[in-house]
Amino acid sequence: MKTKQIILLALLLMIIRSLNAQAQTLVLWHSDGTSTEVELYTQPNIQFNQDKVLVTSPVANLEYDAKDVIRFTYKGVNTGVSSPTEEADYIQEKEQIVFRNIKSTDKIALYKTNGIRVPVRLTRHGDSAVLPLSSIPTGIYMLSVNGRTSKFSKK
Repeated sequence: MKTKQIILLALLLMIIRSLNAQAQTLVLWHSDGTSTEVELYTQPNIQFNQDKVLVTSPVANLEYDAKDVIRFTYKGVNTGVSSPTEEADYIQEKEQIVFRNIKSTDKIALYKTNGIRVPVRLTRHGDSAVLPLSSIPTGIYMLSVNGRTSKFSKK
């Protein structure tokens, strides 16, 4: 009888470890190089409230200065998107963002901090593209390139 209980307990531990290994996590990256992980099973609610990022769930309430949260990523989530062989990099220059090593299939989107998409038009030149910022008002924005999101401000 004890052997069956030990086997069942070992099986249960293996199942729990397997579930934990596949846990889906939201990762908030901070400007000081640290990160905060929030398990998605807790159903976190993310809000941008003036100059704050608020993450609330039944198990935690977190608050960060918006200027200190530089991007959001996911860990353990299969998005079905394969990693690019060469990452598209970009720099902000005065009234534009210049993307290098960009492919025609790369997805670029600009959002306000409240999640509303900002309509913009890219100008492509070979393997680079330019996103003009002259038509958007001053503020903080989220830039998504192939699902990798980062924050920038237009002054």
